[in-house]
Amino acid sequence: MKRIVQLICFISVSIVVFLNLKNPYLIDKECRLQGISWQHWFGTDYLGRDLFSRVIYGCFYSLSIALLVLIGIVLISLLLGGSAGLIGGFIDLVITIVADIMISIPSMILALVFAGLFSNSIFTVMAALIISGSGKYIRYIRNLVLNIKTEEFVLLAPLRGSFTFHTLFYHILPNLVAELMSLFTTDLGKILISISGLSFLGIGIQPPTPELGTILFDGKAYFFVAPWVFIFPGILLSGIVLLTQRISKKINQKWGVVYD
Repeated sequence: MKRIVQLICFISVSIVVFLNLKNPYLIDKECRLQGISWQHWFGTDYLGRDLFSRVIYGCFYSLSIALLVLIGIVLISLLLGGSAGLIGGFIDLVITIVADIMISIPSMILALVFAGLFSNSIFTVMAALIISGSGKYIRYIRNLVLNIKTEEFVLLAPLRGSFTFHTLFYHILPNLVAELMSLFTTDLGKILISISGLSFLGIGIQPPTPELGTILFDGKAYFFVAPWVFIFPGILLSGIVLLTQRISKKINQKWGVVYD
């Protein structure tokens, strides 16, 4: 019954939010820097754009990019980390060294380098975050594979005609879902902050695209005149990060995952 009530509340709130969304790019200078009202729930920005709509669109935009980055990190890490743990030897040594190099490079610095060498776009930011974030996952997945490959169902897999990558994806990976989900939800908020932080610095997503970082950048100049322009996107960003940490903790408690 509790689940049904929660589902009904979620659907109701989603419908109300959807019905109140406006064009996030629509400029109305006569309504610039207006406060909170029934027409504009979060007020308006310096161009008269509806801030509520821009923040909601920004949340979806930021989360979509963060999810794409994490999916890229997981795919690369499964391939490299799984190969290192399963094959071992020289391949394990090389991949481990590469992972250590990736871990040692801060994502912010790598994004700045990529933006200078290539183009200042979201794709360069995504590439930088994937490269810098893969090192930790490669190490983690390698250790998980090393622990699980001594189990009988993995040792006997070659007798059933299963080798290397088939064993990795069909026998080992299904047993790592809980650990990967815990790490995935934990890092989703971190990746989101990185994307918004880079956008705030003018790297990656550029105005007028409604993204939480760009909205914060637009609002910082009006903090003392119209603080809602800066406060609401900040609250949403913080709320999403806290929610991902909460979900990660729930996963850890449910499946007994231990990850620091």
